[in-house]
Amino acid sequence: MKKILFTAVLACLAAACIAPLPQVPKLNLSLPVAATEETSWNSADYKGKPILIAFMGSWCPWCKRSLPALDAASAAFAGKAEVVGAFADSDKEAVLAVIKQHNMQTKALYNARQAGTEMGVQGFPHIMLFDKKHRLVRAWNGYSPDLEAQFKEELSKLTK
Repeated sequence: MKKILFTAVLACLAAACIAPLPQVPKLNLSLPVAATEETSWNSADYKGKPILIAFMGSWCPWCKRSLPALDAASAAFAGKAEVVGAFADSDKEAVLAVIKQHNMQTKALYNARQAGTEMGVQGFPHIMLFDKKHRLVRAWNGYSPDLEAQFKEELSKLTK
């Protein structure tokens, strides 16, 4: 009995050793910008700054409810951190409509479906926070009424 148990434990440990580690998203994005004079946004341009990126869709009601928290973070950490909304939509006009309807102040990117897929996004909103070296430090899945406070707390730690 002990031999069987020992063999089972060894088999589990061996399986754990060869199981693939979860992929950590790499921040290497270049996306078009919807409503500014900038035509494209590249994460590499923000070396040394934390980046908060919210993947969303123009059709998503929970994403729209997250916009005030994004705008508050964008305003509070202007110049210290980059805060962007990355819409899956390839239709720039759909994104511009959301910007106008919700008076969105945060920089809005679009055509981010493929980038989101590559970064492991499986639902909206999906918000990722990267440190100054662009390593993932926190992710939020879905909407929460206290996102604004959470963004402020986490970005404060990274912008000291």
